[in-house]
Amino acid sequence: MSTPPTTPAKSPWSFTRILRSALLAILALLLLAYMGDTLWFQIRLHYHSAGPVTGSVHRIRLLAIRLKNYKVDYEIDSQKPEEDVPCVHSLFFHAGMSPCWYVTRHANDPIPM
Repeated sequence: MSTPPTTPAKSPWSFTRILRSALLAILALLLLAYMGDTLWFQIRLHYHSAGPVTGSVHRIRLLAIRLKNYKVDYEIDSQKPEEDVPCVHSLFFHAGMSPCWYVTRHANDPIPM
């Protein structure tokens, strides 16, 4: 009697399985962070003693005006040279407002015309 040829055992940890598990873990962590941030935002929205919900970032409005030959001229807005941009103190966007860390980072960006 002959025995059938044996096939090599499949490894339980293939590259695609590890990659899929890592992506699911990252997605789960992002979802958990968003849910926690939303919960903390709602707590501060309803209980003002927990801390401020919104803030503002002061910026100078710099206009980027395109000229001929792909040149750009930068000028301060003469109509409204300064403004306060409202923002929310959180990690993610909430209530239609940008997070303060994002607004602060982009406060000096010129406004394209």
